[in-house]
Amino acid sequence: MRLLLSLVLAACWAWAQNNVVDLTILHFNDFHSRLLPTAQGTGGVAHLATAIRQERANCPRCLLLNAGDNVQGSPVSTIFRGLPVFEVLRPLRTDAFVLGNHEFDYGYERINDFMATAGHPILAANFLTAQNRLFTEAGHVIIEREGLRIGIVGVLMEDLVPGLTTPAKFGPNKMLPALETLRKEAAQLRDKTDILIALVHLSKEACDEIVATLPEYAVTISGHDHGGKEKLLEVDGRVGARLSASVTELGRLELRYDKAQRKVVSAAWKKIPITATAYKPDPEVAALVEKWESKVRAVVDTPIGWSNVKLDRPGTRAWIESVMLKKTGADLAYMNQGGVRDVLPEGELLARSIWNIMPFDNTLVVGKVAGKLIPDFIRGTRTLEPDRLYSIATIDFLVEGWRNAKEPALREFGKAMPLDGPLLRDVLLEAARN
Repeated sequence: MRLLLSLVLAACWAWAQNNVVDLTILHFNDFHSRLLPTAQGTGGVAHLATAIRQERANCPRCLLLNAGDNVQGSPVSTIFRGLPVFEVLRPLRTDAFVLGNHEFDYGYERINDFMATAGHPILAANFLTAQNRLFTEAGHVIIEREGLRIGIVGVLMEDLVPGLTTPAKFGPNKMLPALETLRKEAAQLRDKTDILIALVHLSKEACDEIVATLPEYAVTISGHDHGGKEKLLEVDGRVGARLSASVTELGRLELRYDKAQRKVVSAAWKKIPITATAYKPDPEVAALVEKWESKVRAVVDTPIGWSNVKLDRPGTRAWIESVMLKKTGADLAYMNQGGVRDVLPEGELLARSIWNIMPFDNTLVVGKVAGKLIPDFIRGTRTLEPDRLYSIATIDFLVEGWRNAKEPALREFGKAMPLDGPLLRDVLLEAARN
């Protein structure tokens, strides 16, 4: 009897052990077409490629996930409308990528070209055409690694319009609620998979909500919030990770996972700094970077001026607003902080510095609006006369958003503003030269 009991216990122990497996997830997010290292030697896609290759050598059951926003942020992306970024990233052999809001920056049709070039699945389970079909190739993908069936579901924010893209760039398409879509996908995939991963491009609050309230997803890999997470979010056998932007780091998430309980037993997460000194450039990726950078170098790597001080992001925003005021003679100027993509450096200024600050093709617009219509976030502490007309300088992207806002007062303000004007980037280049 004792022998039988021992055999039963041994079998149970072996069964339990066989259900606990290792999985390593390498990940990055919000690349924003930063092909080259910074002046401080951080980041750079060729150096990232070498880091990925080295990390892959030490993980037999390994995934590489990208949580969105590959494009917009450098001259190569702006001038060639994003496509070279997907070509340069292709050798990384990404297992899955979720669309981010900036993939819409060149119009929704351009996403078809991204899908044709990427060489890996592009996911967006909640992005539908006007005919209620998935716009992307798939909403999810199932990958098998050494007998482990891994389901990866991709979603992005449903409130793209008007805050994150314009109606024209979004087109006639539809967005479904992200968390509701994740639940529906999980119900369809549970019996076909051993583990589910949510690969998402959402606000940090929504990403945390997935980990806290969707027990179907053992892992959430996210993007959109450029600050990343200081430490791994862990809730009842589920985890969530997000890095800072521009591939200054690579995430490595080591999991011990119980297939029977569908829970993470243990998790270790590290953020690997990507520097030019730590990782030599991968030759194949470096050649692709050079192919495209050589096409823009004559335009953007020319000296245009001098800066006596380095500005932080709020300081750069204030500089932009001061340029708007000087150029237009407006009473008030408003630039959104999210539209400022880099800082004004100290020392010699290259045209690239301005392109990096303002990669978007936004126009500088000026309109005359009654004081009573001007929102508090523009007027600040200034007292305005309700019926007096004030000239407001801002950008067309914001005006389009205001015209489609939920608040009637903001819609009225937006409709009072024009959309036409010179490219703001050109205005900033002119100011830097002077």
